[in-house]
This record gives sequence, C-alpha cells and structure tokens, in this order.
Amino acid sequence: MTAKQENSSFQSNSKIAYYILNIIFMAIIMAIFIYSALYRINEHPIPALLTKRTGIIPPSKGLSAGFSEIVRGNFSEALVANTHTIRIFSFFALQFLLRILSIILIKKEWLRLNRIIATDISVSTILFVVSFGPLIIYTLKLFSQILQ
Repeated sequence: MTAKQENSSFQSNSKIAYYILNIIFMAIIMAIFIYSALYRINEHPIPALLTKRTGIIPPSKGLSAGFSEIVRGNFSEALVANTHTIRIFSFFALQFLLRILSIILIKKEWLRLNRIIATDISVSTILFVVSFGPLIIYTLKLFSQILQ
C-alpha cells in the first residue's frame, strides 16, 4: 500500500469514527431530552443521593426538574428548580445542533476533517465553560466551605 493510499484510508477511518462519535453524542443528548419530557418535578426516578445520605443540597439539585420544565416551555419554573438550568440545558441543545452541523460538514466535505474537529473542540470547550462555569465555581465554593 502506498503512502497516499494509507493516508486516504486513515482519513476515511477518521471520518467514520468522528461520524459515529457524533451519532453517539446525539443519542445521549436525545436520551436526556426524552428523560426530561417523561418526568415532572418530584417524579424523577433517580434520587439525589448526596442529599439523602448527608442532608447537603448540592448546586446541581433541581437540574432534572428544571430540564423537565424547559421541555414543557415553563422557563420561570425551570429557574425556580435551579438557577443554572437554562444555561446548562442550552449547552445540550447547542451541542445537539453542533453534532448535526458536524455530520453535514463531514458528509458534504465542505471543510477538511481536521478543521471540522478543531473547530468543534474549540466551540464545545467555550460552550462548556460558559454553560457549566458558574455551576462548577459554586460547587467548588460549597465543597471548600464543607471542608473547613
């Protein structure tokens, strides 16, 4: 096999792997949205174990309930459930759209794969920091207070 054939084969395998990764992420995000649509506040089958065992209310408490309210269009109730809900839900919604865009770009070959991946990583990192940053900072502050 020539170097050109090896490179072409590597590119083809990379496209397939990246395409599959995007499909997996989309499936996970869709599962989160479906879970949110199926359950309402106080009906979630997954308990808040930290609160149950320690009595400590974590900063993430109410996110599932908030997501459930967002998929029903109740944004004010979502904010009551958890002030970070809309920001974090937006991360998942934007990631879902970014996965669709990535798949289109891969199929249409409008950009080189390495450019698609680099852009995806950059945009996803920025979205993650903007979406989860306040919750992470709040969580770290809470844990530092607990440890003191």
